[in-house]
Amino acid sequence: MDFEIITENILNDRTKRVVLRVAPKDLLYLGYILESFEGWCNYTTIQKNEPFLQIDITPDYIEPAIELLQFLKSWEI
Repeated sequence: MDFEIITENILNDRTKRVVLRVAPKDLLYLGYILESFEGWCNYTTIQKNEPFLQIDITPDYIEPAIELLQFLKSWEI
């Protein structure tokens, strides 16, 4: 998948916020995949018609969610 991590922050409640720049052709696929891991994270587009996706990862799933993103980065669609 064609995306890059723009920022990573830990919020006050220990949630990890990751902002990605995602190629428009991959945004739909990434959204479907994140939805399938219910409870791991919440995600939203930051601004309509912009290629940025904000993902808030719950503290218990930070490590597996980052592993998933690393796998998806190397995955060719």
